[in-house]
Amino acid sequence: MKTSDLPVIELSGTPRERGRTHGEAVKPLIANLVNRWRDDLGSFYKGDSSGKKEDPDKYLATFFKETNYIKAIKQWAPDLLDEVQGIAEGAEQDFHDILGLQLVDEEWVFGLRRRLNKPTTKCTAFGVPNQDKGVSFAGQNLDAPSWIEGGQVLLRLAATEGCPETLIFTMAGNIGINGLNARGLGITVNTLAQLNYSVEGLPVGFIVRSLLKENSIDQAEEFLRAIKHASGQNYILSSSGDMRCFECCATSVARYAPKQNRGRVFHSNHPLINRDESALKELTNHRLNNSEARLDSICHRLGNTTQTLTLDDIKAALAAHDDPDNPVSRNTNSESDSIGFTAGSSIYELGDVPRMHLAAGPPCETAFELFEFKTL
Repeated sequence: MKTSDLPVIELSGTPRERGRTHGEAVKPLIANLVNRWRDDLGSFYKGDSSGKKEDPDKYLATFFKETNYIKAIKQWAPDLLDEVQGIAEGAEQDFHDILGLQLVDEEWVFGLRRRLNKPTTKCTAFGVPNQDKGVSFAGQNLDAPSWIEGGQVLLRLAATEGCPETLIFTMAGNIGINGLNARGLGITVNTLAQLNYSVEGLPVGFIVRSLLKENSIDQAEEFLRAIKHASGQNYILSSSGDMRCFECCATSVARYAPKQNRGRVFHSNHPLINRDESALKELTNHRLNNSEARLDSICHRLGNTTQTLTLDDIKAALAAHDDPDNPVSRNTNSESDSIGFTAGSSIYELGDVPRMHLAAGPPCETAFELFEFKTL
């Protein structure tokens, strides 16, 4: 998708009203994504190589029967459950399909538990504080299933009492993947499928949105440590001059803060400090070289603490193909892999005025555009 074609959806009002506005604004996109997502679920068949698919209805019924994320959502983010209901109503879609669209990472864990060949190498994230004129940068490439292509959107949530205006990059029908708020708090996230999971924890999308409601990085860290996590994830909480990297799972939250990096943090899809690993680790080992190659690339390009980094340096690092077989920026490729491409690249510029630079596709071939807040 060209960034100039990215739908920007303005959301305000109650959570249910926000959801309905979202659902109505991109109703055809949501219908298309739901169909493509369901079809992709069925492609991970456990049987022989005959090409037979698993029935998505049966698969999803088993998924919801064997998990209970609603309890944690009601405890920690009930407003977001109302928003999901509103999306389903506005888009005229089944509620459980729209709920399932929020649980992509949790469904991946479920698939791995069933010994399906689900993808686990999905994102590259970074945070670099205190560059020229005190500006800090953070962000990530979002590597995603190819069925998302064409469904990328940017949500602009109006400020409410106690919650700042927020810019959220996601796909149509989904409450949020990553983002930045007007208080200068940014969130990135990347999967750590090797770590412990919980079928009753809070799903990652609801965590991201809850973090973005906070007014400070301290408040965000407090929330991240208080909840029970549904799946293994790495979160980088970013603010001006302060990058905090956390490897989270159902049984622990471990901060990764290498002293030699002077506050710079980099991450891909394997744990660097958290050792609370699950039995699923063995299913991800064959993809470790991809995660390590991407991490090596971004560390090499952005990790020299004697170098003052510019926005152009950041863009080049996110567009890199240093290892042609394992690039940081994945070109659109819908045929070879379910994780087929980089669906978007986000850069948070954290200075006196926070700003988001966003490419709605692989940054090696997609232009960045600048998005700013209205309430500053």
